[in-house]
Amino acid sequence: MKTSVSLSVFPAPPGMPALFSGGTEQNISRIQELGYDGVDLFVKDPASADTRRTLALLRQYGLGIGAVMPAALAGEGLYLGAAEKNIREECVRRIGEIVDFAADAGAMVSIGLVRGSKPRGEDMEAFERRFVESCVQVLGISQPLGVPLLLEPINRYEINTILSVNEGLDFIRRSGLPIYLMNDLFHMNIEDADIERMLLDSLPYTKHIHFLDSNRLPPGMGHLDMARYYRLLKNAGYTGYLCLEALPGRLDPDMCAVKGAEFFRQMTTYAAYHAVP
Repeated sequence: MKTSVSLSVFPAPPGMPALFSGGTEQNISRIQELGYDGVDLFVKDPASADTRRTLALLRQYGLGIGAVMPAALAGEGLYLGAAEKNIREECVRRIGEIVDFAADAGAMVSIGLVRGSKPRGEDMEAFERRFVESCVQVLGISQPLGVPLLLEPINRYEINTILSVNEGLDFIRRSGLPIYLMNDLFHMNIEDADIERMLLDSLPYTKHIHFLDSNRLPPGMGHLDMARYYRLLKNAGYTGYLCLEALPGRLDPDMCAVKGAEFFRQMTTYAAYHAVP
């Protein structure tokens, strides 16, 4: 398994779970120094000089990109499942630009907050029809480029569509869309009754994991048994990224990154000798 942290190309606004804010050489060299293999990258404008410079620095320091995160589009009111057709079309166009960037970067693209919420009183079927239609359009761009799309279930306090991994798995199976899951243990702790079972049940569809404790901080800073989940995933054959898409709040982000790196080093050293009971 590979490890990564969240990095925003632009100054991260409050509430964005970017552990490192700004695609500076100082941040990127620090991520490498701590021993991480890569980043999840929050991108607003993939054609901007800042984005291209960030990509060049990541390559210079030998860091990969697990997922490109288009959450900033949601901040602009753009959603794949919006009721307004013009908003959906603009969102598809903007995500298409991010997909082009991800193809160049060798990364996947997340569909999280950018899918949107359904209007109050609307049934889920109506939302899903719009969302599926938009996904098909994005897939028309991403599939020829070999860029996987990642559906991230997100908890009820942030969105009202596809909350749990169980719901995400059901949506992928029902829709038949060739997309994958990006599971987040912070959200799973709120929405999935049995995290361990859902990690295993969804593993054939899972290409990326946000590996966070119960409080959206690095492993060991909350109440989840993160060492057990690490060993579970390793023994099950998961080989993708475990990303610290953490929200440090008032805590020092560098301290959080250090805590995460220490946990992963311990697991790398001992996981081979400790099977899941």
